[in-house]
Amino acid sequence: MASGIDLAVQTLRDPLQQAGFRKRAGQIFTIPLTDDVLGWLGLNHAQRHREPGEVGVAPIVGIRHQEVERLIARLRREKFHEYQPPTILRQIGYVMPRHRNMLWEFGGPYGSSAEPELLAAIVDYGVPYMRSLIPLSAVLDAINQGFCHFPEYRLPAVLAVMGRYDDARAAVASAVAALGERQDAAAQELRQFAAAFTAEFG
Repeated sequence: MASGIDLAVQTLRDPLQQAGFRKRAGQIFTIPLTDDVLGWLGLNHAQRHREPGEVGVAPIVGIRHQEVERLIARLRREKFHEYQPPTILRQIGYVMPRHRNMLWEFGGPYGSSAEPELLAAIVDYGVPYMRSLIPLSAVLDAINQGFCHFPEYRLPAVLAVMGRYDDARAAVASAVAALGERQDAAAQELRQFAAAFTAEFG
């Protein structure tokens, strides 16, 4: 028997594809915005305290800036991924007028109305938010507001792609200084990134 989120994805797949999205692995969809920017949609979900087959869907919307992510992957000596992870991500309810966390219920008594309502939220609010993030200046603002994972990598990468090399070097130095005496794996990875960044950008 398919899980609640699988059924929700199946329900949304065709309407989202008709709206220009491409289905990716799991609960991820992307939409091309420019040659270097993908709109990114993840169908986060909750099934706790629900009946089997029922699920609450809380979409995450954002973008993946390919030039920024390509630079991070190269400096971290990682294989570049076509659409993971997003550069910026935010719960869709916070880019809507109510400005709060929102869930759409699938599989239960309200499931029949969830699909058109959720699709409208994505098209009317999610996609415009994605498009607002096309300029790198907007990506930088979003990072500074905390709408990304691992800003210690993405902040200097965005600044470097913008050509703001002094600010990028300062961001790297600040991130490394914040590690203090930490010697865990994450700290070592950041120091390696910083060394690679310094070798490339001085």
